[in-house]
Amino acid sequence: MRIRLLGPVEVESADGPLDVGPRQRRAVLAALAMDAGAPVPIDTLTERVWGPAAPEAPRSALYAHVARLRRALAQVDNGSGNPVTLSRHGDGYVLNVDRQQVDLHRLHSLIEPGRAATPPGDPGRITALREAMELWRGDPLSTLSSDWAVRVRRSVASQLIGVAGAWAAEELRLGNPEAVVDRLARILGSYPLAEPLVVLQMRALCAMGRTPEALQYYVETRAQIVEQFGAEPGPELRNLHVAILRGELDEPYAGGTGQTSAPVRHVPRQLPADIARFSGRRDDLAPILDWLSPAGTAGSAPVVSIYGAAGVGKSTLAIHAAHKLTSRYPDGQLYIDLRGTSADAEPLTPVDALARLLRTLGVSMSYVGEQVDEAAAQFRSVVAGRRLLLVLDNAVDAAQVRPLLPSGAGCATLVTSRQPLAGLSDVCQLRVGRLTLPDAIALLSHWVGGQRVAAEPEAAVAIAEWCECLPLALRIVGARLVARPGWPLAELRDRLADERRRLDNLEFDGVGLRASMAGSYDRLSGSADRSERAIAEAFKLLGTSTMTELSRSTAARLLARSEAHTERILERLVDVQLLETSTPGSYRMGELLRLYARERFAGLHEK
Repeated sequence: MRIRLLGPVEVESADGPLDVGPRQRRAVLAALAMDAGAPVPIDTLTERVWGPAAPEAPRSALYAHVARLRRALAQVDNGSGNPVTLSRHGDGYVLNVDRQQVDLHRLHSLIEPGRAATPPGDPGRITALREAMELWRGDPLSTLSSDWAVRVRRSVASQLIGVAGAWAAEELRLGNPEAVVDRLARILGSYPLAEPLVVLQMRALCAMGRTPEALQYYVETRAQIVEQFGAEPGPELRNLHVAILRGELDEPYAGGTGQTSAPVRHVPRQLPADIARFSGRRDDLAPILDWLSPAGTAGSAPVVSIYGAAGVGKSTLAIHAAHKLTSRYPDGQLYIDLRGTSADAEPLTPVDALARLLRTLGVSMSYVGEQVDEAAAQFRSVVAGRRLLLVLDNAVDAAQVRPLLPSGAGCATLVTSRQPLAGLSDVCQLRVGRLTLPDAIALLSHWVGGQRVAAEPEAAVAIAEWCECLPLALRIVGARLVARPGWPLAELRDRLADERRRLDNLEFDGVGLRASMAGSYDRLSGSADRSERAIAEAFKLLGTSTMTELSRSTAARLLARSEAHTERILERLVDVQLLETSTPGSYRMGELLRLYARERFAGLHEK
């Protein structure tokens, strides 16, 4: 049995995680586990659990939580064949467990020997540090928000950062930079200004031949330090940066190994993480892999354009395909988000995109006043002779993409966009549509669990259909259901069935279908071209129709325009994926898009 405080507060038994109840009860458990084996006065417990926001009768609330905790813990073996007990002791309570069964106390016992004069290379040192790192699952007491929990987090964070630094230094000395890079990247996401860890991360990246990424760490860290403190980074970080720029970096922590290694060519590996819950798309994936096979593209630099409506999973498909192609492009994979339909940022200009790509390849570009064609020529020269895969995600149009394309044989490009990039020559276009219903159910099962879907198959089908089998919508409802384990699927089905609440229930943790659809609409409505703004107005008006299919003549009457003018509007909306057309003269707006158009027509969710 183990009580976990280094992350979400949890109890892990031999049979798996134990449900100890809601957040306040977990706070009571954490307050007791912090002094495991010793009595904790009721006043101390009250302060740790509630602080100044204590209820009117805190002792009664505490008694209720203790009673339920006692029953839950009675199911767990304390390691000696007896149940875990929580007993009254004077004016307090004591959690009767070995302190080593609480991960925070176990951490302290592991790092104490490290403070002694243990020489580097001692087998016991690295073993203890690795175990300590395995205990760390996230911010301590991450599910709690009391003042006491915040103080504990701050106190323990400095210890954890010290442990991470000692561990990373040992792993680098042993020649394991890969282990260091992956783990420190996650830690620095929470503690970006921990300069000792930034130093170790930069050394690890250089040891792997990823020098441009190491330099980028310095740039980002320095910018944050200057912004927050108005000062420069410390001398160790600054000196390391200069040594890397001059090519004078010493071998990190290589003492005692007697090993030497040949210089490693810098190989960028910029692809975002592949998705574990990738579902379906076999018919879409196969041609991408075939088109971008070097054996079939001798002497050329193939370009594949993946386009489709908001939420259909274009980026996910492109990234999944790119991961499968890494072995075919051994000189690296470049990734850049062109922000074509981002609601909160302007699209990247070609010059800015080229500057980022060149920096990744270790080439600085003074792009103040620099011409796009000059920057593009420099990029083509740098990648010439390499076998690189370039992923350009979320493009606006062909004009944004064209200067970024490599021309040398051996390179390839994957582009995603809302509309087909007809302005590019010699490009393979692939339209991505909705998932099939079986694939949509499979994706939902990946998120919420097969047993939960099997228990309510009809509700699962209805949810997939209300989501129009869009991967983004299914990912959002899956996340909502995971966060609400007590909800039956039927509850969310009924919420989605109510069109007044449907788009609201397709938002979670800052991700929403409404924002995704806004990308295409906002580009029209915010255009300097009056005709584009008029098309955005037409989209809102078309959303008021109750007809599933609209003919050209019906739409013309609704818009009060000639059929010829109406057809130009309808076709432009098809281009930007705000309408669909299956046969000439017939147009359809999906129900989710229709709801969004009606919101815009009513003036809701306007910027």
